[in-house]
Amino acid sequence: MLHRTWSYLLYLYGALISALSPCTPPAPLPASRLDGDQFPWQYLGTWHFISGAAATPAALETFAGTDSSVFHMGQSPQPQRLQLRAALRLKSGGCVPRSWIYLRKEGSTDLATEGRPGMRTELFSSKCPDTIIVQESDRDYQRILLYSRTPHLADECIEDFRNQAYCLDMEEFLLIPRTQDTCQLQDS
Repeated sequence: MLHRTWSYLLYLYGALISALSPCTPPAPLPASRLDGDQFPWQYLGTWHFISGAAATPAALETFAGTDSSVFHMGQSPQPQRLQLRAALRLKSGGCVPRSWIYLRKEGSTDLATEGRPGMRTELFSSKCPDTIIVQESDRDYQRILLYSRTPHLADECIEDFRNQAYCLDMEEFLLIPRTQDTCQLQDS
């Protein structure tokens, strides 16, 4: 009886803390917005990588040497495939091109990455206009990344992203410096 009462009190305490918490993690995009004629049209085009967050520094290590990044999301001739091209400006000044294919799943907000069977990518809405949050999960990491249609984003948008990351217990934060011009995307 004491064990049941203690469990009940802990449950109530957790519910109270959750209700009082100002924490609102990012909201996943509904699958209905990702199917048919609407997706991927609103997400095609140019995006700038602004910031990343994770629970561990290792999950953000890939981006530590990056000064700026520009991405272009395009539709592949096959309707379930999206072509992503990137141009990464390194802090050393060099440019590194990258490209990969996302595979859309019917009725789902998940995107698979061709050639990486363990990787899962989900799209989340953001409070700021012309931004999107991408969550990447693989065997060794989970992180969220903030992208914007413009290379420089208002401080309150970055702070909102940081708060959403905190709600997901991702306290490691990386802001891409963007001190150099972005590299030019190469045509595929």
